[in-house]
Amino acid sequence: MSKKVIFIGPAYPYRGGIAAFNENLASIFQANGWECKIITFTQQYPNFLFPGKTQLTTEDAPPNLTIQRGIYSTNPINWLKISKQIAEEKPDLLVTQYWMPFMAPAFGTILRSVKKSLPDIKTVTVVHNFKPHESRIGDKQLNKFIVNRTDALVCLSKNVASEILESNPDKTVQKLFHPIYDHYGESVNKNEARKNLALDNDSKYLLFFGLVRSYKGLDNLIKALPLIEDKTVKLLIVGEFYEDEKKYTKLIEELDIKDKVIKVNQYVPNEMVPDYFCASDLVVLPYKTATQSGVVPIAIHFEKNIVVTNVGALSEIINKHKIGIVCDSTPDDIANKINLYFQGSAKLNKDFSIIKQELSWQSFFDTFVSELNL
Repeated sequence: MSKKVIFIGPAYPYRGGIAAFNENLASIFQANGWECKIITFTQQYPNFLFPGKTQLTTEDAPPNLTIQRGIYSTNPINWLKISKQIAEEKPDLLVTQYWMPFMAPAFGTILRSVKKSLPDIKTVTVVHNFKPHESRIGDKQLNKFIVNRTDALVCLSKNVASEILESNPDKTVQKLFHPIYDHYGESVNKNEARKNLALDNDSKYLLFFGLVRSYKGLDNLIKALPLIEDKTVKLLIVGEFYEDEKKYTKLIEELDIKDKVIKVNQYVPNEMVPDYFCASDLVVLPYKTATQSGVVPIAIHFEKNIVVTNVGALSEIINKHKIGIVCDSTPDDIANKINLYFQGSAKLNKDFSIIKQELSWQSFFDTFVSELNL
């Protein structure tokens, strides 16, 4: 009889990187013979707490996955109901995706209640972020609430592991890695991608991809643009603005670089992701603070070199595999490293086959079950 695992956290119809991670993780467990189910949200955030246009995707559900909507993030009665349902299904393993303290009461209560009913169940929490980018009163207590209600903690970077152990030194944390997001499909020809996006073939394109939030340092990348020596270089800003877009528009106007910046203020559907990455010459993550980023695994999938700032764990994979350049979080150094790339001075690895194998979902699964003795 196959083992059974239930995943809780974001998944279809919710969008975003953690939903993609949850779905990919369920898929690889299923491919390895486990009976899998995801229980996602009926309500993830109250609308007044959500800065974007919509929490939901317009795309089709991922094939061959069982996904149930059920968790109401702010309703304690609902948490107990979900706990009872999980206990009745008697899974061998319960895996939670955790990324912000707001989710600790719901997830922690579910974990504790399920454990009371099923003492032998293994509960694992995958911690994507521990210290939130915008801290609030009570974050430490909420983090501790969920940490104390899970059997095992898994994180995807040394940085997050250190943050957990700093306030929970008695806990064991398994540091794994962020697998490659390969669910977007195959690469397309650069000229074809640019044609699809109505981009010219005479320019070189930098890609800033993902939700726009202040900690991601887009302002520093914009300030770096006039300092780039190759004047054919343009910047693609592709992602929904989770803060005031006007401050970036004003900065672009002040620097007189409107002709060098293309903004796509929207959440990009999966089928368009290959075009943006394949049309670009270089992916840039100018973050001011970070743990890890889902943008790096996408760039690796499409075999794109990367410039990243030396914050959090962004530089770990870049330095190890020599697939990019690390810089300081300043406009001057961002520009300097982009100049090095286009001058051909940086000795970068163009063969992504080894890193793709090392960071595959199968490798992640094998390490996950081995480290946790599943």
